This record gives sequence, C-alpha cells and structure tokens, in this order.
Amino acid sequence: MYRSGTRRATVLTVIALAVAGLAGCGSGSEDQARSGPVSLTWWGWNAFDSARAIKDFEAANPQIKVTYKQYAYNDYVTALRPGLSSDKGPDVFQVQPGDLTTNFGPLAVPVEDRAAKDLGKDWAGKFNPEGLSQLQLDQKQVALPAYMSAAGLIYYNKKILDQYGLGVPTDFEQWKQVCATLKTHNVKCLAHGAKDAWVNTDVYLSLINSIAPGKVYDAIQGKASWTDPEFVQAMSSWSDLFTSGIIPAGATAATEYPDAQTTFLEDKAAFIALGTWNTPATMTKTGQVDAQKTVTKKIDGLFLSAPFPAPVTGRQPTKPFGGPDNGFAVSAKSSKQDAAFKFLEFLTAGDGQKIQAAGGNIPAITSVKVATTDVINPSQVPDIERQQQSLTDLIGARQIPYSDLTTALGDALSAVAAGTSSPEDALKKVESASKAVSR
Repeated sequence: MYRSGTRRATVLTVIALAVAGLAGCGSGSEDQARSGPVSLTWWGWNAFDSARAIKDFEAANPQIKVTYKQYAYNDYVTALRPGLSSDKGPDVFQVQPGDLTTNFGPLAVPVEDRAAKDLGKDWAGKFNPEGLSQLQLDQKQVALPAYMSAAGLIYYNKKILDQYGLGVPTDFEQWKQVCATLKTHNVKCLAHGAKDAWVNTDVYLSLINSIAPGKVYDAIQGKASWTDPEFVQAMSSWSDLFTSGIIPAGATAATEYPDAQTTFLEDKAAFIALGTWNTPATMTKTGQVDAQKTVTKKIDGLFLSAPFPAPVTGRQPTKPFGGPDNGFAVSAKSSKQDAAFKFLEFLTAGDGQKIQAAGGNIPAITSVKVATTDVINPSQVPDIERQQQSLTDLIGARQIPYSDLTTALGDALSAVAAGTSSPEDALKKVESASKAVSR
C-alpha cells in the first residue's frame, strides 16, 4: 500500500509546495473574521464512523459544518498532493505513519502550540507515546493519532478448531500439524492475500521479530544488513509458509481484502494474519453487521486472536508491533485553522476517542478504554483487553518510513512466495535498496 519513488525528491517537492502555499495563507485568522457558520472539508480513505463523528461534533459546535470526502487509498494519495497546495483541498486530512507523514507532514500545521493552549501543557501525556512519535517529522508533531493498532497477530476461528479437537499453535511445528488435520477436512489453514505487499510485510516482521527481536529496525535505519543470517532465516520461514501448506496454494493471486478476509469469515479457513484493526469485524456485534455485508454466508464463527506463531520451535512469538493506525492533520493552506483545530482535537483528544472505543478500536488517549459491552461472546472480553494492554509494550513500528525500501522488501517477499527467487538473492536486492536510501 506504499508508493515507490525517491524519498528525497518527494520531500523536496512537497516542501516547495508548502512554501508556495504558506506565502498566501496567513495564520488561519480568516475564520475569526468571518461571520456565520464555518464550513470545513475533511479528507480521508478510511476514517472510522465518520458520519457519527460529524454528527456529534456539529451538535457540540453548531457554528461549524463538516463535509467528509472519502477516497480509495491510491486515489487519496494522488488527490492529496494538488489538494494541499491549493485552496480547494481539505482543511483536515488523514495520514498514517511512514510515507504519508514523511511526504505530507511538511504541508501540515504543527500542533504543539495549539494543543498546549487547548488541551493543557501536559497534553502529550494524555496520548500513547508511540501514537505521537510516529506522527512526528523533524521533531515537530504534524498530526495527532486517531487510534492505535498493532500487527503480529493471528485471528483464529475457535469454532473450527474445537470441532476438530485442535489447539492454537505457538510455533510452526505445531501449526503444520494443525494444518494437516484441517486439510483432511477440506478446511484451509492460513487465509492470506499474498498479492498485497503490506500484509506480506506484516508477516515478515512477525517472523524476524521472533527470530531476532528488534533487529529489523536497525536494518531499516541502515545500521544492520538485510543479508545477515537472521534475515535470511526469516525469509526462509516466509517461504516455508507456502511450501509447507500453512498458506494454501493460490495465495499469490489473492488479495487480503476482500479475498482472504472473506475466506476466513465464511469458515473456509481457520486462521488469518491481521492486526488489532480486525477486532471490530470479528469480535463486536456492530462491526460484524458491517462485515456481513461483504460476504454471502452468515458469519457464525467464534473469533479470537493470538500471537503469530514462532517460526523456530522453542522461541517466543513476536511481540506486537505498530503504533497509530492513522491520524489527522490540519492543512497549512486552510484559511479556517481555528475551526479545523477544534475538529482535530475532537477526533483525537475529545469525544471522537469515545467513538473509536465504542467501535472496538483502541483509543490513542490512554485514559479511554476500549469498549467491551458490544462483544459477540464473553470470551472475547479478555482478548480485547489484552490487545489494548499490548499497545503499551510494542517492539517497534509497523510501517517503514522509506518508500523505496518498502517497495524493495515487498518485491522480495513476492518473489520468494512465488518461488522465483531464493531468500538470499531476494535479500541482496533489499540490501541494495537500503544502501541507496537517504536517511
């Protein structure tokens, strides 16, 4: 889901646009001088429950009207560049850690001064620290987190496992035995959309963070080589998922959404490798109503989560890795920055966090606990609570902040999954891309 292109050229282009835009924009005082209601434009690709957020915000702020424009992700990235450099773009826009923060952070208004004024001098202490740090650029807070999420998990259908007397595997050896039993009953093991680089990368991070906890973040920063033995071992384990049958044949032509998720929700596979963002669709009544619209069979599984199994017998599975699932920023081109900041603070530090919690998402404000009153089965309550607690002890980030390196790793994983490259040769290309990154 991340785009290629040199990071330096992208950032220089964005900064140039920001300078040109800021010259004609001022400090957002126009909305103070303007009489009557203020109209805000909000752009995103997957803002959670945007209709309720707008309804609740407008009820509390009747002088401000918000219009949300939703895009498909790729269309969003394409539209955002010209939008943020013109007066026809968004006042508030969605970002995520990694490329979007790197590329569009220069076009956002840093939030520190406004947050200190509106939320108090200790405003930063209200947030999950990772939620803030991963949305910073050049030591400036260019966005605030909407909610937190982490990968390094498998979701499993307990109904299927119980039906065949199977337990939840903690390593590959156990997993292969479980998969062999499932195969005799015509049930797939791990539903996976290997056509999507982002989910392949999530799985690889799960593998390497079990084999060599945290070392991948040194490699991302150019302080370790992608050809080191631990990375080769993790890439070999990635290959093993396909050759052993844990991931069934045909996965390289499938997408994670909707293909793999549909297979999982329709009881055709026992496992799927997703992160905490999958909890609403699998463990909450409201979320499952929405999920039901995407599949034809009635969803009747009992879904729970567990750490992604360790590739090496006797090793610990990965700790969760992640941070803010996404966040929001105020455009430096907005002439309505006072109103825009009110809406930003509603979404990220106000009642918008309660909306996230009610929907099963893990709030970025640590004092707001994720709701468990809407669970489908009581056994899911401790699972959700454990997920929220795990967000306080992440092993690292989920996104790679360098687009060329992201692309190179995605290409390497695809080649190994397809059997067209050895782990060693694939990682040599990743290391070459890493050496070319300007950090």
